Amino acid sequence: MSLLVTVGIFYLASIGLTPLIGQAGQVSLGQTLFMAIGGYGAAVLTMKLHVPTAVAAVLLAVLSGIVALVFGAGFLRLRGYYFALATLGLAVATASLSTAWTSVTGGPSGTAGIPSLQFGSVVVFSDTANYYLLLALGLAAAWITSNLRNSQTGRALAAVGNDSIAAGMLGIQASHYKAKAFAVSAVTASLAGSLYAFYLRYFSPEMVNVTIAFSIVIMVAIGGSRSAVGPLIGALLIQGLPQVGQTFSNWMPLVAGVVLIIVMTYFPSGLWGAILSGIASVKHRLTPRTTAPDVSPNGSETHR
Repeated sequence: MSLLVTVGIFYLASIGLTPLIGQAGQVSLGQTLFMAIGGYGAAVLTMKLHVPTAVAAVLLAVLSGIVALVFGAGFLRLRGYYFALATLGLAVATASLSTAWTSVTGGPSGTAGIPSLQFGSVVVFSDTANYYLLLALGLAAAWITSNLRNSQTGRALAAVGNDSIAAGMLGIQASHYKAKAFAVSAVTASLAGSLYAFYLRYFSPEMVNVTIAFSIVIMVAIGGSRSAVGPLIGALLIQGLPQVGQTFSNWMPLVAGVVLIIVMTYFPSGLWGAILSGIASVKHRLTPRTTAPDVSPNGSETHR
């Protein structure tokens, strides 16, 4: 059950990226910044300022969205891979601050004693309770991001991703729509960080290091960035592979890298996209073909 809880947390951290990566074609490596805001912010607000846990999670999600809009105003004007490099800088800075800002983060040892999430008198403590909470939030996030992809914003993002120059000629402000998608990804990542802290009652730099930043993007790339199911497949693979065994877990980064190369080379739409394409191909082959009737010289129709 703890594995499913962890998968749910990383699904929440990665699902918000699907409009940004799948439609706008922008790869963000900065999700750990917003997870850190959610995780460390939850510790500060609940332990030092005694803010209720649920209120803290919502406030930090809103704060992360605002921070994303601020960074996005500058970063999202960048073209090509420069946006990915800029967000990689955010991930590196997050890892460094998590270790060096001892008075807030607890330094390399992290922050312990964070309370569990609580709604009134109901405490979300057990693995089962956290699982059902993450299941509900994951479904809500999937519904919101799916609607976003099918909305006017989603269509504008797709136009920008296909041809930003043509989209600009149509009056679509690329940076405006990208910033919206970036803010959505920040909100879900912040919630993931807060719930991670409330679940483990602990938060440390290891949870927001650069490797985690890469692994979140890999989850989206492996599973597929154009649906809500793709990040779930990616999270199950990346979080599930180390459970095979301690020896295998040491090889997990190599295996994940090889799988990523294979998927991106042969299945650019991700594993879920490949599955859907396979199902569509089988349906097409099983569908009876109809042939146009031949017309005889006297005008009557004949069939082959």
